[in-house]
Amino acid sequence: MNVLTSKDFLAGLVCVLLGGLVLVVSSDYNFGTPRRMGPGFFPITLGALLVLLGCAILLTAIRVGERLPALNLRPWLVIPVAVLAFALILPRFGFAPAGIAVVILAGMADRGAKVMTLALLAAVLVPAVWALFALVLGVPLPFVTWS
Repeated sequence: MNVLTSKDFLAGLVCVLLGGLVLVVSSDYNFGTPRRMGPGFFPITLGALLVLLGCAILLTAIRVGERLPALNLRPWLVIPVAVLAFALILPRFGFAPAGIAVVILAGMADRGAKVMTLALLAAVLVPAVWALFALVLGVPLPFVTWS
């Protein structure tokens, strides 16, 4: 098996690159001392730890290699459609239809999802979320509108 296509190698590489980016961006900040920490102390320390963690993951990838799973495009396509549907339905019809649509559409990202289970989830989740935002937090959010 090729080490470059293992899960651990790619995860370690991402950690090293992200930690390196944090180190480069925060290198202009004053580091300070442990007693008088400067603005760069926290990001530089975390960036260095991320690079070290990434290197450790890279070393384990050489020893143990688990292949990447096949890319499942269904969630990558369905979730943005659900968010877009929510954004388009909310101003025209209110929170209830938009919430029901987003729960059912987002649930369809899972191949094993059943429509009745998603409908039951929407029936419980949508009124609870609306009550939280509209009644408890005072956000002016109409439950149902017809415009």
